[in-house]
Amino acid sequence: MDDFITIKGAKIHNLKNIDVRIPKNKLTVITGVSGSGKSSLAFDTLYEEGKRRYLLFSGTQFMVDTASSFQSITGLSPTVAVEQRIIRQSNPRSTVGTRTKISNMLAIFFSTFGKRNEAFDDGIPLSMEMFQKNSPKGMCVKCLGKGQIYKIDEEKLFGNRSKAIDELVFELAKRGTTRKMMDSFCKYYGVSINQKTSTLSEEQFNALKYGDGGKTAFPGFMQWIMQVINSPSSRLKYLLTEDGSLTYVSCPKCGGTGLGQQAIHTTVGGKTIADLENMHIKDLLNYLKLQKDISLGSNLLNDIIIKLECMVDVGLHHLSLSRPVPTLSGGEIQRLFLASFIIAEMDSIIFIFDEPTIGLHEVEKEKLISIIKNLVCRGNTVVAVEHDENFMKAADYIIDIGPNAGIYGGQRVFQGTLDEFMTCNNSKTAPYLAGSKKFTVKTEYKPINVDKILTLENASLHNLHNITVDFPLGLIIGVAGVSGSGKSSLIADTLVPKLKELLKTKFIGEQEDDEDKAYENYSDVAIKGIENIGKCVVVDQKAIGRSRTSCPATYVGIFDRIRKLLANTDEAKENGYKEGLFSVNSQGGCRVCKGDGVVHYHVGYGNFIDLECESCGGTGFVEEAMEVKLKGKNIREILAMSVLEAVDFFRDIDKPIYNMLSILSQVGLGYLKLGQQTPTISGGEAQRIKLAKELGKRQSKNSVYILDEPTTGLSFDDTEKLINLLQKLGNNGNTIIITEHDPIVLSNCDYIIELGPGGGSDGGYIIATGTPEELKENNKSIIGRYLQ
Repeated sequence: MDDFITIKGAKIHNLKNIDVRIPKNKLTVITGVSGSGKSSLAFDTLYEEGKRRYLLFSGTQFMVDTASSFQSITGLSPTVAVEQRIIRQSNPRSTVGTRTKISNMLAIFFSTFGKRNEAFDDGIPLSMEMFQKNSPKGMCVKCLGKGQIYKIDEEKLFGNRSKAIDELVFELAKRGTTRKMMDSFCKYYGVSINQKTSTLSEEQFNALKYGDGGKTAFPGFMQWIMQVINSPSSRLKYLLTEDGSLTYVSCPKCGGTGLGQQAIHTTVGGKTIADLENMHIKDLLNYLKLQKDISLGSNLLNDIIIKLECMVDVGLHHLSLSRPVPTLSGGEIQRLFLASFIIAEMDSIIFIFDEPTIGLHEVEKEKLISIIKNLVCRGNTVVAVEHDENFMKAADYIIDIGPNAGIYGGQRVFQGTLDEFMTCNNSKTAPYLAGSKKFTVKTEYKPINVDKILTLENASLHNLHNITVDFPLGLIIGVAGVSGSGKSSLIADTLVPKLKELLKTKFIGEQEDDEDKAYENYSDVAIKGIENIGKCVVVDQKAIGRSRTSCPATYVGIFDRIRKLLANTDEAKENGYKEGLFSVNSQGGCRVCKGDGVVHYHVGYGNFIDLECESCGGTGFVEEAMEVKLKGKNIREILAMSVLEAVDFFRDIDKPIYNMLSILSQVGLGYLKLGQQTPTISGGEAQRIKLAKELGKRQSKNSVYILDEPTTGLSFDDTEKLINLLQKLGNNGNTIIITEHDPIVLSNCDYIIELGPGGGSDGGYIIATGTPEELKENNKSIIGRYLQ
């Protein structure tokens, strides 16, 4: 049997017909600069072919006859991809507990060993479904399992009696069916729709608010609002929320658990299933170990404990089973999948990982590396796309793709052992590993201006222990700490919402569109020094677009200019073509595939296969749009260009487009295609696109930029470029707050705030603050020993 997986002639995306050998039953790391072709090799070639062969022999109806992206692959066994793309995990009701099936096991445990409150014992035997909030038998009848309900502030909405009837809920009640219902109300009561509510009698005003028992078609504003806001993508819900008239509060019937009466009045060891699901996994594990005598003779509790121990081992000790999966970072999602594979004890599998160390502190990476190496010891082959130095040094084999990004990459620069890799002169990565090239690390730190400090007081969300934190303005501030130490609770969940509330129009960030997100109460949290902030820009890793037809060119605002340029060509003018022809969401979209370029077919078990649309040849555009050319390129060819190619193309055509593309290149996205579908863009890439968009605007001083792990997905070389860009931004008088694990980035901050000392219930304290030099000397600091 061959000891290698051999790939010959790989040529998908930017790969240039390369041959690669991957040793079986070893840990192989694929490295290279961002956009060099690593994922094209690991996921789009190796994993996709493994999946195709499975479909071929599983009796599926789809015998796909498409152009092969390689010449041959031999030695392939069943392949599992463990990716970090968060866009695929979008069900708000999916939690850590449901994803790992531990919630189901706890439900069985409670139905078997639970002790009921006699006052709520209806004589019906307990069943598993009674402890599941997504089950009709187990959900709260008031909130239908959500745990929260909408609450309308009547005083805020109706307290101003100088408003006219039709002004009560903005412009939305002035048209369509609602307008007809209101007209019938006005006719019955003999009032005008423009009449002030102060002129209405008490009976008329109450009927307007709560309805009149069917005398008119209008159900009353309270009922009408509840009907409208529960419809998908309700504009009214957004307006009322912004206005403060509508809040999302804990359901009074179930206490926010989402569970029915039987579940919330049944306990094991004095705790309900909701109590257990809300515990940090590490605390839950310790608690269940004390309950072992409850379930003597049952293997169920042992099975739950084994699963929880595995989750602690992969660095998820700080999560709770009730945590919604869409709120997890890409790295946490990946480790959640990793835990389930370890529990399954599989062998002879090819595992492909996408930067498994993302989101982990230096002290936690060692444990993860040993777990992944243990997969190899069990007889599996592990291939990881990775930028982490320690992970590379733990590998049995290295494949380097490059030398640069996009069209300037896609070549096999190196394959072999780590020792051999250290002497590779063509690689952008090897010199950093060998120590012949070192990062620039600042030695002079900006001084703190005591008159310009942003102070956050009484932060106590999640595991934060009512802490007060000073953010010196005008500095680059690093926020460090192990996983679950409270970094996100402090910055993303407390500081950001509070700044949004106080700065209003001076706050720039993504709109929250998850209707199941609770609007937390920050009334105890106070901020001082906000008058020193010009504006706040939040640059997070949330997706930049949900639809398959959205792309980076649209998001950064250059697609409109490109369409105008095409519409202004002589050919377009002669034929009367307008800008809409060059958009797949308008007249230009293929009628068959709706602009996707592919047609999707379901092949079972939640898997889809995409086949190229025959009508448009995979372009997504109608034929007329493809005929018009700008400097020899049509709309499809322009969108297929990488940022680096497009910089040269637009240099003498359009200055604003050229400037924006140059900034995208500076943030390490030179390889990105202008028309790349946003669902395929990782969280780290999405964040850098947002950063570029902001940097492309006119810069103002005294701005606060908040970034969440901006080095995600960046190679050593790209990290250096990003650090230089952030230093420039900081030197212009701005404040940059970075939540980060990378010791190189933290070493280049002026000031570090470190949370800890542990994760979950062991975290939530400020354990060290000061310059990187001061943290290196501070015995309480954990990150200090890793700083450069």
